[in-house]
Amino acid sequence: MAEEVPMPRLSDTMEQGTVARWLKHEGDHVAEGDVIAEIDTDKATMELTAFEDGVLLKILVGEGESAELGAPIALIGAEGEEVPEDAARGDGAPAQAAAAQEAPAAEAAREPEEAAEPEPSEKPAAAAPAAATGELKASPIARRIAAEAGLDLRQLAGKGSGPDGRIVKADVERAIAEPRREAPAARPAAAAASGALRAAAEDEVVEATPMLRAVARRMSEAKATVPHFYIDAEIDMSRALELRRELNEALADEGEKVSVNDLVLRAAALALLENPKFHRSWDDGKLVLHKSAHVGIAVALDDGLIVPVVRSVEQKSVREIARESRDLVERARAGKLKQNEIEGGTFTVSNLGMFGVPSFGAIVNPPEPGILAVGATVKRPVVVDDAVQVRPVMAVTLSVDHRASSGAEGARLLASIKRLLEQPVLLLA
Repeated sequence: MAEEVPMPRLSDTMEQGTVARWLKHEGDHVAEGDVIAEIDTDKATMELTAFEDGVLLKILVGEGESAELGAPIALIGAEGEEVPEDAARGDGAPAQAAAAQEAPAAEAAREPEEAAEPEPSEKPAAAAPAAATGELKASPIARRIAAEAGLDLRQLAGKGSGPDGRIVKADVERAIAEPRREAPAARPAAAAASGALRAAAEDEVVEATPMLRAVARRMSEAKATVPHFYIDAEIDMSRALELRRELNEALADEGEKVSVNDLVLRAAALALLENPKFHRSWDDGKLVLHKSAHVGIAVALDDGLIVPVVRSVEQKSVREIARESRDLVERARAGKLKQNEIEGGTFTVSNLGMFGVPSFGAIVNPPEPGILAVGATVKRPVVVDDAVQVRPVMAVTLSVDHRASSGAEGARLLASIKRLLEQPVLLLA
């Protein structure tokens, strides 16, 4: 019997996926583990692998088309097997295979979706339409998207495509994409009630990409739920820059380069291992103690932000860190990261120094305990041995989750990072 290939959860914030490219075509033989398609998520382009052997009987979601989590996007079965006549793209109802692929923690964190709604055929025959009873029925995710977009759901009353006329996510997205038809006098009142920004006639209004929406939601939740505190420091980078110059001269013939950020990653990792009371995450009343430093690198994209993770940084040389981080950044910008390369971080470094930003504060990416914001290295007069000298100084700000760590522990971590960068020979030990 043909088995459905569901749209899998490929990131912790993913709500739907878009088929970027089918690598297998109808009639092709596939083996378990074969990459059959590339899926665009809210974070990156991921590879979709087959979970069983067989023949790709039918593609239900074409390239460039989107589907909800768990919705069938293809059928795999035996060679010559007849495709069911009712085989069609699903509306987001999770398939058994999708449920098996999702981690329990991710499943618990998912919002209720239209997937939980009964099929229209299951509703009682005597049920009255929502419009007739005056009740406005809408799924939680539809309500949230409408609120974010400033859409009054009453405009869709009686027009929902879900069971009993329930308004579902697709209805809201369709309404947002269509030109608004409110009367001019009603628009200001509706916008004021929802808090939505009213665009001027000359303004252009475009839909945010899935990645931008995911970043906005993630950062809003982090800032609202994580109690932040911030610690600043200035680091004399004289010796670190000299070490970097010597390393790059030695690696020039091999076409490799070490960046300031590579040195910061190494220093942060060693400091985290030196300060285990900081290197822990808050988990609903429990503390998760991290034994290895998996450090994320904040990478700005044209349509959002992504944080690939360099794993076990404390076990890698500066040269290995440089090579791996450069590869991750390049593939992040090309949308070619894999799922395991953007998950599992225990700390993050965000560097805006290349833009000349002197200093800034970053938002903690939970469940990580902290994030280090790195500013530009600028020449400044400093006092050294009671004499004023001009030195290259880098300002950094440590943002900390106050549930997981204290001010004293944050200060100790920042002191360790400062010591390692001001005595950079320790980074080579």
